[in-house]
Amino acid sequence: MFTRLLTKSEKWRWLAGLVIVLLTFAAHYNGLFGEFLTYDDDTHITRNSVIRALTADNLRVMFTGQIANLYCPLTWLSFAVDYQIWGLNPFGFHLTNLLLHIANSLLVMLLIHRLLRDLTPHAALIAALTGAIFGVHPLHVESVAWATERKDVLFGFFYLLALLAYLRWVTTGRRVAFWCCFVAFIAATLSKSAAVTLPAVLLLVDVFWARRVAWLEKLPFFLVSAIVAGETVLAQTPALASTELIPLADRVGLVGYCGLFYVEKFFWPVNLSAIYPSFSRMSWSSLTGLGYALGFLAVTAGVVGLRRRAPILLPAWLFYLITLSPTIGLAPVGLHVVADYYSYIPQLGIGLAVSVGLVTAGQRLPALRPVILGATGLLLLTWTVLSARYSAAWANTETLFQSVLVQYPRCLPAHINLANWYREHQQWDAAINHSQQAVAVAPTSLPGRRNLAMALISAGRPREAVPVVREVLAENMTDPELWRALYLAFTALGNDQNAAAAKAHWEQLQPRGHSHSITAPP
Repeated sequence: MFTRLLTKSEKWRWLAGLVIVLLTFAAHYNGLFGEFLTYDDDTHITRNSVIRALTADNLRVMFTGQIANLYCPLTWLSFAVDYQIWGLNPFGFHLTNLLLHIANSLLVMLLIHRLLRDLTPHAALIAALTGAIFGVHPLHVESVAWATERKDVLFGFFYLLALLAYLRWVTTGRRVAFWCCFVAFIAATLSKSAAVTLPAVLLLVDVFWARRVAWLEKLPFFLVSAIVAGETVLAQTPALASTELIPLADRVGLVGYCGLFYVEKFFWPVNLSAIYPSFSRMSWSSLTGLGYALGFLAVTAGVVGLRRRAPILLPAWLFYLITLSPTIGLAPVGLHVVADYYSYIPQLGIGLAVSVGLVTAGQRLPALRPVILGATGLLLLTWTVLSARYSAAWANTETLFQSVLVQYPRCLPAHINLANWYREHQQWDAAINHSQQAVAVAPTSLPGRRNLAMALISAGRPREAVPVVREVLAENMTDPELWRALYLAFTALGNDQNAAAAKAHWEQLQPRGHSHSITAPP
């Protein structure tokens, strides 16, 4: 009776939409009360002076410059609007993220229904299930609970609007729909450069849904993609991993690793982490890369082989790969090759395939329909609970990186961030502990050494801080923070001669016009 109501009446949209809103809100509710993190939230929000006022100069910087090595002016603009309303109250920023994610989940439902309504009588149920999966899946917690990842939920909003407008253009031929699609696409690229994949997705829609060939109309889209991609490469070049750190041959294997990573996490979303092991700590070998590459090819071959028995699998898999392509391992930024937020839009392809599979199984196996229905409800409930629990880990910098260390005890960034956190909160023993662990993981890491030295000085142990700095100073003579730490240590020890020499080095390394004052640590 309930299924008939959903499939035979437009009332399904209101009912299904309400269920999606409630489930998504429950899954991400805890994230509303998180603090700003000392993990990009500082450079993006709390120390980003450009968002403090909606002035002509600030707007010019947003749209013509790069902030934090990123070009995403609409994201900066959205932060600026939040700041005008909330100031630096993190609740407002998190609320905007959640509202955008809820809107995206509803757009997913509408998009899938529009794609399937002429192909299957169960389109409404498939669309509702796909929207619910998109809303509650734990892989999306990072994009919603982390204020910095406004980029994901904002670009996702415009990306989905562009797809809906494109479907309208294809079915009605109305030019206004085409230009709405184009404007939404530009807005998506101005929110996050990952939106450059949309033109390829439009071609995918042409081939598998519209049964048309229309390359010329996509030229403006590909032109925008080329410009944004070029701008992004220029901005990210300093952070891109070199071929010495990640050889080209290994990157082929990384394509397989990244492509399969999010599939695994979709079906088994436990042990999620804000930071996964970097390439240098993955125990990678040529054999490992070959294994992942072959596994990836085997899955792809299986999808192709099932294209007639399960026609949704191939376009869903291609959508997943196309939208994941900017972060699929060919050009890693830094040494970290995977992150949950990379899967924000790509996960839609997997969710659609799963939804179609569950609904189809329920229709073809009527005797098992109650079991499948119960299992589906249990799955959504489980994912909702997992998301709620993981959202709580994003409460502040301490809880977040402590959760990372539960999974990866030797995670260098986690120890460094925790050391900074405990120093800011004057918990010197904890700061020293995590700094020592950072140095043990990476003995030549400057952030770990600096943190350890400053924590020791703050804790009244300056004599121990001197060798911590001197052990790496010879290879890092131009690092001003090392000289600052030495100055403070020698000053605390009453060694005026060495303190004066360290201060002279520090002042010499400061840029012109910089204030030459050294404040003691808190």
